[in-house]
Amino acid sequence: MEAKLTTLRSEFEKNLSRSGHNLASFAKISGLNRGSLSAILHGNPPKPLSLGQLDAVIKAFGFPEGWWYSLYVDECFSEERISRRRVEPFLIRCAELGKHHVIEDVLNRMLEFAKPLDIVFSVADKLFNNGKIQESNIFYKIVAENEQDSYSERLAISQYRIFKSLKSVDMEEKLRALITFEPFRGRLPEEMQLDGLLKMAKECFALNKWKEVEKYADELRALANGVYRDELRKIGSRRREELHTERPLVVYYGHGYLFKALALTKQAHYEEAKRYTAGYADLSWFEILDEEGRAAVESFQLFAVANSYTLELLSGNISALPDYISFLAEHPGEILPGLIIIMESANRYGFPADAALNRFARELLRFGQFQDPINVDRLFRLNYQIAVYLIEHQNYPEGIDHIMQSLRLSIRLNNEKGFIHCVTLFEVNRQHASEQQQQLYTGLMQEVRQQHEKVAADDDRRFGIV
Repeated sequence: MEAKLTTLRSEFEKNLSRSGHNLASFAKISGLNRGSLSAILHGNPPKPLSLGQLDAVIKAFGFPEGWWYSLYVDECFSEERISRRRVEPFLIRCAELGKHHVIEDVLNRMLEFAKPLDIVFSVADKLFNNGKIQESNIFYKIVAENEQDSYSERLAISQYRIFKSLKSVDMEEKLRALITFEPFRGRLPEEMQLDGLLKMAKECFALNKWKEVEKYADELRALANGVYRDELRKIGSRRREELHTERPLVVYYGHGYLFKALALTKQAHYEEAKRYTAGYADLSWFEILDEEGRAAVESFQLFAVANSYTLELLSGNISALPDYISFLAEHPGEILPGLIIIMESANRYGFPADAALNRFARELLRFGQFQDPINVDRLFRLNYQIAVYLIEHQNYPEGIDHIMQSLRLSIRLNNEKGFIHCVTLFEVNRQHASEQQQQLYTGLMQEVRQQHEKVAADDDRRFGIV
């Protein structure tokens, strides 16, 4: 311990000597008090540096930010305790600068002391609240791995924030994150429960787990309704505490109906889905609405119109198609999910969909720019449905091109079921594929094989298998 303290100070003194400054002149250029500098360098025992003082010294010498951070770790500890007032800002600054090896060193040291998780959780929350979401994850994971009380609210919040930060398009990773968070959802404060349930419903929808979507939509709807009634009772109360939710309450209430309706639609329960669609079609009666809430009400009205067309088409009412195409043309944000429904219905009922494909040909070209998980999954499903449609109409060259696009996306999504659908559709129509298309298909299969071999090798190394 003393060696590192001496090293930090010897580095300071060495550079002070090289720069030609004495304490008085260095105090002027660093903005620090000369007496404080003397106590830091020559005190017995030496006075610990604050992070602000360290940064001022580093800047005065002209070094990059964080230059001596690895030497500062011992300033945060004594034999008896952790210096919270030094370690918290230090960890936050290390996270902001990407000093992961320093963070690891500090956390390893902290875990040797009693009750370190209070500090770790505090650092995580401060980073999260300052918009440093990925940086906060390092600390939330430490809490999740080391918290002994499985019913601790701190543990539940940590698991929620880890789950909340998930951005992956990988379906296996989504499923693992969902399974990990699921037991903690009811242990969160109600404000966080609402957002946790909404995200769970979204992730289950992406995973095609319709019964689970229904389950979490039901929980979301019940909780949002209960919170809404509580808020109405509090109106006019002098002691009313403001509800701190990430989104307006009406967003959670409406999504409880929306996801229930979507899950029922996916299971072909169309009449029941219509009843739940009516539940979010007009939420203008909702009493607690700010500007964002009123915008959400308008969005739900739009979703209800779009999904009503969806239910008509999926039920076989082909006469709704022209009006639906006109609706999509007026609302470009609905074109991608709308085309999926049109193509799926065309494949199911055998009606022509060329008018829709031609009408939105330009939009189809732009869809490839999407990178977010929801739209990547939508693009996978659209390409697959278009491939089925074109092949059914004996347009094999373009149909197989769409199989290739869908296959690429299934690999990116790690969507095993979708991958199998694409492979079987190609193999059934292999005789119609050009040499170039067959070479592309073989290349994709080799890529998948290499990925599986790499995963298997990584697993072997993890478990010590040579």
